[in-house]
Amino acid sequence: MQSDQTQILVAGGGIGGLTLALAAVRLGLRVEVWERAPELREVGAGLLLTANAMWVLDRLGIEADVVEVGRPMQRWQILDRRGLAMQSFRSSNARPISVSVARSSFHDVLRQALPEGILFLAREVAAIEVLPGNNRVCIRATNGTERAAEVVIGADGGKSRVREILLGNSTARTCPYIGWRALVDLVPNGWNDGRLTESWGEGCRFGIAQVSATRSYWYATENVKPGWSIPVGKRRDYLLAKFRHWHQPVCAMIEATPEEHILLNSIAEHDRPPHWADGPVALLGDAAHLMTPNLGQGAALAMEDALTLAQCLSASGCTPAALQLYERRRKNRAAWVVWQSRQVGRMIQIQRPWLCAARDLALRCAPDAMSRLATAPVFDFRV
Repeated sequence: MQSDQTQILVAGGGIGGLTLALAAVRLGLRVEVWERAPELREVGAGLLLTANAMWVLDRLGIEADVVEVGRPMQRWQILDRRGLAMQSFRSSNARPISVSVARSSFHDVLRQALPEGILFLAREVAAIEVLPGNNRVCIRATNGTERAAEVVIGADGGKSRVREILLGNSTARTCPYIGWRALVDLVPNGWNDGRLTESWGEGCRFGIAQVSATRSYWYATENVKPGWSIPVGKRRDYLLAKFRHWHQPVCAMIEATPEEHILLNSIAEHDRPPHWADGPVALLGDAAHLMTPNLGQGAALAMEDALTLAQCLSASGCTPAALQLYERRRKNRAAWVVWQSRQVGRMIQIQRPWLCAARDLALRCAPDAMSRLATAPVFDFRV
C-alpha cells in the first residue's frame, strides 16, 4: 500500500464521480478518482440537464462552459405520433428549461475543470477493507494498486462493485421496456429553435433534441418481452419499420444514423436500499438509486448527491458521521424522484389504444401551467 493517503477516494469517473471530485477540490479537500475503463471514449448519447443540474454547475463555476458546448432548450413539447402538440412547457424566466448536450462533451468539461493527478484510468475496484478504528479504509484495484483513504465513495454506476461489497446481492430490476439512443449529424428543420420534443404512441415514444450546431440526440423506448434483443446490423431497419407511420423527422433521424451508432439498452432500477452509507463507505448516483430515464434525472440526481456530499464532508470532516448526514439529506429526495419517474414511465408506455386515447385527451385538456407546476419540485430543486 502507498504510504500516503487521500481524504476521499471515488470509485467511478462518470458524471457523478467527477462532479464530486470537482466539488471537493473547490472546497479544499484531497480527492482521487478511479475509473475502471482503460480509456475515455465518446458515448453515442445525449443528456438533458434540467434546472436542478444547471444549479449545481453554477455553484461549481462551470455552467457557462457547459452551455457553450450544448444547446439551451427554451421549450419542451409532448407530441402525439402525428406530430400534434399535446403539452408544451416554456421557460418562465431568462434561464432555459434544460441544456441539451452530448454526454462526452459534458464529461470533457468536468474532466478539464479538474487539476491534473486526480483521475486515474484502468483502476477497477476489487476489494474494500475498513481498517481498525473505522476511520480509514483500504481500497484495492484489480490491477493490484492499493490506496488508503478516509472515505470511499462508490460512484461506479448501476452495476456498482462498491454497492455489491456494501449491500451484498443488489441486482437491478429490469423494466418491461427498452431504450434506444443515438447521436446523429443532423439538425432537422424546426428543431434548431431551442425545443425538445417527445412524441408518444402506443407502448413507445421518440424524443429529439439538438445538442450542437450540427448534431442532434434522439432516443426511443418500446415495450418488449423479457430478454428481447436485436443484433447490430438489423436495428435501423427494425426501427424504420416500427416508426414508419410517425411524423417527420422521426424516420429521417433514424435513416441518418449509422447502424453501428444505434445503441440498445435495457432499462432497470434498484429497489430502495436499506442504507447508502456504512462506516467510511457510501454510494452516489446510479450506484445508490439507479432509476428509469423518464424524467431525465439520472445525471441530475447524481450531481445533486455530489454537491451535497462534498458540503457534508467539508463541514463535518471526512468521517462516517458526514456520510450519515449526506444519506439523511439525500435519501428521501432521491427515492421520491425515482418513484415519480417510474409513474411517468407507466403512463408513457401504456399499450392499449383506448387507454392511450384517454391519456392523450387528458394531456390536451390539462393547462400547460398545471403540468409545469407539477414538475417544478423535480426540476427546480436546489441543493
